[in-house]
Amino acid sequence: MTFLLSGRMWLSREHHLWFGPGLVFHARTRGLRPIYNPMLDTGTMTASHDGRIEVARSAAEWASEDGVLATPEDIYRKADVKVTGIALLWRADAGVGVKSLLAHGDVGGLLKSELARLERGGKLPPGWSNLLGFGGGQEVFSQGADGEIVCDTTGYVSIIERPLSLPLASRPRLAWRWKIDQLPTAVAEDQAATHDYLSIGVKFEDGQDLTYIWSEHLPEGKVFRCPLPGWNAIETHMIVRSGKADLGTWQAQERDIAADYAAHIGGSAKAISKIWLLAVAPFQRRHGACRYADIKVTTGDNAVHKV
Repeated sequence: MTFLLSGRMWLSREHHLWFGPGLVFHARTRGLRPIYNPMLDTGTMTASHDGRIEVARSAAEWASEDGVLATPEDIYRKADVKVTGIALLWRADAGVGVKSLLAHGDVGGLLKSELARLERGGKLPPGWSNLLGFGGGQEVFSQGADGEIVCDTTGYVSIIERPLSLPLASRPRLAWRWKIDQLPTAVAEDQAATHDYLSIGVKFEDGQDLTYIWSEHLPEGKVFRCPLPGWNAIETHMIVRSGKADLGTWQAQERDIAADYAAHIGGSAKAISKIWLLAVAPFQRRHGACRYADIKVTTGDNAVHKV
């Protein structure tokens, strides 16, 4: 079935801050997982179960893959949001159906956009999956011809993850190379209204995560908690490279994960659980583009875990 969406979830009408409909739209069948999120304002879902189609909206508010809310229901219901659209249930190939409709016209370019998305056939890099609540990562992240991971986004949010369980006592060090061609922000990233960034991160077994950011405006070494509600309880950001002089060139980074966790989180975790790649650009809705290569975690005994 193909969804064509319009509307907005307003964060602040006064400051003209909003999320697009594809970011907050979710669907499933018969009340069962998986939950589908297109991220773009069009998307095509293959039903995993027979039964009623259910739709809901969430801005990273799911506590589980079963659709349990993490946000208190009274706060959830107060959100300033309206999403409208249609669902097209196909008897055969969705691409053929969309193309046949497009021959009769379009509304706001939605059919053209969905046909282009279907023809791209985007896939996530092997071994990576979308973080719960953030679908459409295959529209932001892809595998490059030389093995690097390509990230390209304009106005969307994607967090993809890859499992990697290693004890902190093994002294894991995260190393990677990145080439950032365009940062998705014109100002500092440490405020909620301008919290757009590209990052690589580590999730820990206690639910905390630490992400490493290249910032044009914040100084190297600055550490701050995520300024977004909910995320401020679990996420820490560290600026590991600053300025724009090296943008567009490959740069190598390495971090001592255990030392960073101890210094800036200090929780109960005994191990890391996943590696994250993050592309966040819904607030200023600007373009961000980068590439990652040679991501690996090396432990104190010199064992190398390629990601």
